[in-house]
Amino acid sequence: MSARTEGWLTSRLGLVRLRQVADQLRHRLVFVPVLYVVGALALSQVLLAVDRALTDQTLPDWASTTVPSARTVFAAIAGGLITSITLLLSMMLVAVQLASSQFSPRTLRDWLGNRTLQHAVGIVLGTAVFCLLALRTTRDIGENGSPIVPHVSVLVAVVLGVVSLVAVVRAVDRVTHSLRIGSVASRIASNTVDVANRVAASGEEHHRDVVPESGALVSDGPISIPSGSMAVEAERSGWVQQIDQDAVLLALPPGATAYVTVDLGEFVAEQVPVMWVAPPPADDGRCRRRLLDAVAVGDSRTMQQDVEFGIVQLTDIAVRALSPGVNDPGTATDVVAHLGRVLLTVWQGPAPDRTIGRDGRTVVRRRVDHASLLERAIGPIRRYGAHDPEVLVSLVSMLGMLERETERRSLPGPLDPIRRALADIGNQADRTNWNGSERARLDGALTAGSS
Repeated sequence: MSARTEGWLTSRLGLVRLRQVADQLRHRLVFVPVLYVVGALALSQVLLAVDRALTDQTLPDWASTTVPSARTVFAAIAGGLITSITLLLSMMLVAVQLASSQFSPRTLRDWLGNRTLQHAVGIVLGTAVFCLLALRTTRDIGENGSPIVPHVSVLVAVVLGVVSLVAVVRAVDRVTHSLRIGSVASRIASNTVDVANRVAASGEEHHRDVVPESGALVSDGPISIPSGSMAVEAERSGWVQQIDQDAVLLALPPGATAYVTVDLGEFVAEQVPVMWVAPPPADDGRCRRRLLDAVAVGDSRTMQQDVEFGIVQLTDIAVRALSPGVNDPGTATDVVAHLGRVLLTVWQGPAPDRTIGRDGRTVVRRRVDHASLLERAIGPIRRYGAHDPEVLVSLVSMLGMLERETERRSLPGPLDPIRRALADIGNQADRTNWNGSERARLDGALTAGSS
C-alpha cells in the first residue's frame, strides 16, 4: 500500500471514529454546558484584569458600583439562576418521561440532543459560575490596599442574567412546542430525510468498476461466503452505526473481496463476524484491525447513516397511538403523512448496489432495498390499524401519492412494492364493524390508488 493510500485510509478511519464521537457528544446533555462553564471561567479572569486596570479610573454613574452592591448583584443573579437550572432539568426529565411513554423510547436520544435546551442550560450554568467567581474576587482590600470593585464584571453579569432569563423562557417554549405530536413527527421525518439525502449523495460518489454477477443487485438475499475466508469478528456487542465502504475498500489488499454480513441498524454480538475476506490477506492482523475500524459499533441505534431507524421511530409512534390503551387514530394518520414524505425521498434514489469495487478490490454487502423499507414503514400500521378505516384510508392515500409521483417524475424507486402494499391493505382490512360509508371510502381510495 502506497504512502498516499495509507494516509487516505488513516484519515477515513479517523473520520469514522470522529463522526461516532461527535454523535455521542451531540446527544449528551453535559457537553454543551461544560463548554459554557469553561467560557465563563475564561471570561471571569479577563474581566478581573480589566477591573484591576480600572481601579483608579473615574467611571460614569451608570457604569460604576460599590463593593457591597456588586456582592448583592452577584449573589442575587447566581442564586436565581441556580433555581432556574433546577427548573430546566425538571422540565427536561418530564419531557423525556412523556416522550418515552407517549411516543417511543427510541426518540429519547433526540430529546437529549435538543440544542435549545442544551444551550439554555449552558448559558444559565455559565452565568451562575461567572457570578460566583466574580463574587469571590470582589474584595474590600486588594493587593495594593485599595478595594477591588468589579465595575465591568457587574455590567456583564447583569447582561448575562437577562440573556439567561430569555434563554430559560425560550427553552420552556421550545420544549412545550416540541411535545406536540406534529412537532415530534416532523422533526424525526426531517432528520430521516436529511440522512437519506446524505446517504444517497455518498453512494453516488463511489466508483463502481465491478460487474455484478447474476442477481447480485438483490439487496436482501444471503451472501455466499467462499470457503477458506478470513473472519473479521466484532470486538464488542452493539448496534452497527456506520459502515464506511471506502475505508473497507482501501483496507483490503489488491484482488481481495470483503463480504459484509451485517448492515446498518443491526445488532452484532461480540466475536460474531461482521465480514469475511477472501482470499485471506498475508498481514491478516493489520487488515482485520483496519476493517473493524471501518465499522462503527455503539451501545444504541443511531441515525448517522441508518435511514430505517428514522422510519422505525415514526412507525413506533403510530403503533403506540393505535394501541387499545391510547386509541388515537388521528396521531397515526398524521404519522402516515410524514412517512409519505420520507418514502418519497427514498424513492428518489436507486437501490444501493450490492457489489462495489475499485482498483481490484471488491465489497459485497447485504443492503436494505425499497421494498424492505416500505414494509417496515407501513407493515405494523397496516396490521394494528386493520380495524380502523381512517388509518387504512390514510395509508392508501399516501401510497397512491407515492405511486403517482414515481410515475410522473420517473423516479428510480420501483412501483411493484407499492402496488403489492395497496393490495395487502385491501385484503387484510378488518371490515367487521364498518358501516357502508366506511367500506365505500376504503374501496374508493383503493381504486384511486391503483389506477
